[in-house]
Amino acid sequence: MMIDVHNHVLIGVDDGPGTREDAVALLKQAVAGGITDIIATPHHQTTNYTNPAGTVEDKLEELHQIIEEEGIDINVHPGQEIRIYGEMINHLKTGENLTLNRSRYVLVEFPFTDLPHYTEQLLFDIQMNGYIPLIAHPERCKPIIRQPEKLHNLIEKGAISQVTATCVTGALGENLQKTSLKMIENNLAHIVASDAHNAETRPFALKEAYDVITEELGEEYTERLKKNAEKLLKDEEMILKLPKPMESHYTEGKKRKKKKKKFLGLF
Repeated sequence: MMIDVHNHVLIGVDDGPGTREDAVALLKQAVAGGITDIIATPHHQTTNYTNPAGTVEDKLEELHQIIEEEGIDINVHPGQEIRIYGEMINHLKTGENLTLNRSRYVLVEFPFTDLPHYTEQLLFDIQMNGYIPLIAHPERCKPIIRQPEKLHNLIEKGAISQVTATCVTGALGENLQKTSLKMIENNLAHIVASDAHNAETRPFALKEAYDVITEELGEEYTERLKKNAEKLLKDEEMILKLPKPMESHYTEGKKRKKKKKKFLGLF
C-alpha cells in the first residue's frame, strides 16, 4: 500500500491536467509506481485558483467516472491544498474548505517568498479547533530554507510537514535534495508526497523518493514516512519523533562581496 496525499489530478481546475488524456496518463503513472490511493489536492485560495469543496467534489466525481471507464486500479479521495489566509478556519467550519479525505489533517501552503505575520497564531488556532496543519513543501519556502528554525518552531508547536518527492530525488536540484533529506532526518518532515501535476515534467515519483531515502537515511525512515501517509488517510495519529534543529542549505542569491579597490594604494 502506497499513498500519495498531495497532487493535482483533477481536470481543468488549476495547473494540473487540462484534458482527460492528461489525467489518465498521470493516474496510470501513479499505478505503475505502486501507488494505491491518492488524495486530490487542487490549489485553493491562491491568486490564480479558487476551488471550494463543491467544485472539488464535482470534479472528483468526473474523475471517478473516468477511472471506472478506463479500468484504472486506483482510489482517489477529496482534499485541497489551501494557501494560508485569515478566514481559513471559518471556511473549514462552513465546509467551503476541505480537510484531507475528511480527516483532521489540513494541507496548508505557504507563499514561496514570505511567511505571513499571523502564520504561527493561525496554525495554533487550527489545532485549537481540532485540526492538524500539514505544511506543504516547506523545503520550497525561502524564509524557511534560509532559517530552518522557523519550521522547527512550528513543528515543535504541533504542526507537521510534507516534502516533495522530486525534491527528495534531486530532480529539482541538489540544494532542495539536501534540504529535504535533512528535514526528514531531523524529524521536521513527516510525509513525502508527489505534488504531481503532469506525467512528463511534474510526475509521481514517490517510489523513487522512497528509494533515495532508504539509501541515504535507512529503511526505518522510509517505513515511518509510508506509515504516516497511511495513518493520515485513515485519520489516525501519526508516528512523530522530537524535531531537531538543522542548518540552512540555502545558497541562491549569496554573492561574494567585492573588495573596494584602493585609490593609489592609500585607502
